[in-house]
Amino acid sequence: MGFESKTGLQLRSLIKKSGELELSLMKVPIPEPAADEVVVRVEATPINPSDLGLLLGAADVKTAKLSGTGDAPVVQRPFRNPR
Repeated sequence: MGFESKTGLQLRSLIKKSGELELSLMKVPIPEPAADEVVVRVEATPINPSDLGLLLGAADVKTAKLSGTGDAPVVQRPFRNPR
């Protein structure tokens, strides 16, 4: 049973110069494995609750805006200045 996809999805977290936190799913290339390597397909994985603080930081989640598409969603949130 082979799976020949050449791309995968990567969750990205970016703080823009405008002060918004942007979460997005980006298609990334899957490199060809070497002779002594394998590619493991992961269809779903949970986000550990302790990682949410690192992922969202000081973002104001009450004002999140959703854009993008169903295949490539983007969530933008204002980032609170901790000062």
